[in-house]
Formats: sequence, structure tokens, C-alpha cells
Amino acid sequence: MKRIKIGDWVEALIYTLSFGYGEHIALWIARTFFKKETCGCCERKEWLNRLTNKEYNGNCNQIKL
Repeated sequence: MKRIKIGDWVEALIYTLSFGYGEHIALWIARTFFKKETCGCCERKEWLNRLTNKEYNGNCNQIKL
């Protein structure tokens, strides 16, 4: 049985609260205010998932609602 990872829960919450535009908003903020080319969403998800599941392999952008 696989454990539910906290990064997936946070991503689903952000997706739901922002009506699917969470990553677009984060990317706009990162580019506009911080001059970065990535929003860091994937890195955040990987870090949070590894907190609850040590065997997590780093597959990002595979949200399943």
C-alpha cells in the first residue's frame, strides 16, 4: 500500500483553491518579482513528499484528482 504524500495533498489544495491556475499564478509571481524562470512548484512538491515517504522517486506534475 502506498502512503499518501503531503506534497500531493498541498498541490491538490492549491489547484482547488485557485481553480486550476495556481501554477500559472506562481510562475507569474516568480518571473515578475523574483526574476526566476521557474516557480519552484515541483521542488516544493518533491521536498514535501520526501518528508512523508522516503522512497519517493521525484515524479512531479502527476496530480490525480
